Amino acid sequence: MEEHLIGYGLQAFVLMVSALLIRGKIPPNRFVGFRTEDTLADREDWYRFNRVLGWCLAGAAVLSLAVNLTLWWAVPEWPLERTVFWMKVGWAVPALIGIGLSVRYCLRPP
Repeated sequence: MEEHLIGYGLQAFVLMVSALLIRGKIPPNRFVGFRTEDTLADREDWYRFNRVLGWCLAGAAVLSLAVNLTLWWAVPEWPLERTVFWMKVGWAVPALIGIGLSVRYCLRPP
């Protein structure tokens, strides 16, 4: 069960939230998105920065999904624990890169 949740459920959830961020359907809030004093104070900044975050996380989720599907196909003989570990790595690395890229965009001078 854990392998399905980590391998596919997490990516599906992130893709849904990313789609909402990209389309500007999530208003400024304290739970989802870039929550800084600047973005919470300026709606235009909120939607601009969170649209970028949405695209970066969507790319990370798709890449992670591709990695996880490849793991199941390429090494089906691996023990479940090893597969789950690499699925976690396959999610963490693209997610951190996506968040890093969106933070870089957020911090660049106007």
